[in-house]
Amino acid sequence: MVRSYLDRNGVQVKKLLVVAATIAGVLLYRKVQESEARKTIWSESTDTVD
Repeated sequence: MVRSYLDRNGVQVKKLLVVAATIAGVLLYRKVQESEARKTIWSESTDTVD
C-alpha cells in the first residue's frame, strides 16, 4: 500500500517537472523572440540615411 502511494507520487512529481520545464521553455522562447524583435527594430531605426 505504501509503495504504490510512493510510486504514484513519484510519477506526479515527474509530470509536474515536465510541465514546469515546458512552461519555462515557452517563456524563454518568447523572451528571446521579443529580444530579437527589439534588436531588429532598433537596428532599423538607427540605420544611416542613404
